[in-house]
Amino acid sequence: MPSRPLKTVITVLAVEPDTRLGCCDVDGPALWVRVTAWSPRRAFLTDAAPFLEVSGKAAEHLPGLRFFADLDLNNPPKNDDTSGEQLAWPGLGLCPPVPREWLTGEDGQSAGGRLTWPEPALTVAVLGDPGPQGSKTHVGGGRMIESSAKVRPWRDTVAWTAIRERNRVRGWKPLTGEVALSLTFTLARPRSHYGTGRNASQVRPAAPARPTGTPDLDKLIRSTQDALKTARILRDDSLVVEYRDTGKWYDTDHGQAPGVLDASGCTIRVWSLEQQGASQ
Repeated sequence: MPSRPLKTVITVLAVEPDTRLGCCDVDGPALWVRVTAWSPRRAFLTDAAPFLEVSGKAAEHLPGLRFFADLDLNNPPKNDDTSGEQLAWPGLGLCPPVPREWLTGEDGQSAGGRLTWPEPALTVAVLGDPGPQGSKTHVGGGRMIESSAKVRPWRDTVAWTAIRERNRVRGWKPLTGEVALSLTFTLARPRSHYGTGRNASQVRPAAPARPTGTPDLDKLIRSTQDALKTARILRDDSLVVEYRDTGKWYDTDHGQAPGVLDASGCTIRVWSLEQQGASQ
């Protein structure tokens, strides 16, 4: 496959000393950092020096920081690459922190010009290609099927991920009262939105800031909400009376907007308005 460098988020998991025999005889103690890159499920050991230099922070403050670099998504190193010397981080930079008002606040109050909400009853981060539900194709014999082949895989992925997260909440029962949902869909930015040559990792100025084409937002909501019912998160779709911070974003907005993932998927947040009212 041809090289496809794209700006990708890197998260530092831990700082570890370089304990290789004889490695520190000249330059003194060296450090590695364990980071996730290429996907949230791929972790690598690499030299800490570039991350220390870019962040300007001491080693003990590196864990939890997010960086970005122009990585070739078609050629990630193997998961067992722990030499710490094979990984390069072109265009390495420090991601800006998520504004505090995006994370905390009072229900219905404006913080920094943005509405914030109390802690949801359940948060689910689903990785996969969101599939729109609602467009039908006639296949003969009076039968209609979903036009998008992504619908069933997406609904299954949402349901199983939601079940996993629901099982981590002690005593979870399907919600039976009014529910508010936040559905933050992340779509992969098309390759045509990027430049060529030395600008291959840069989004073209004329490219749309948000996904304005298919899949339609209402159809993504429909498939995802149905999957939440299948997962017994809520008893019925009709219980959803409010949507909060729901929309479509590109993966290039990861770290810039709350809930946007670094790969295709959706961040789902569920509030029980009935329980919320009872606690006030």
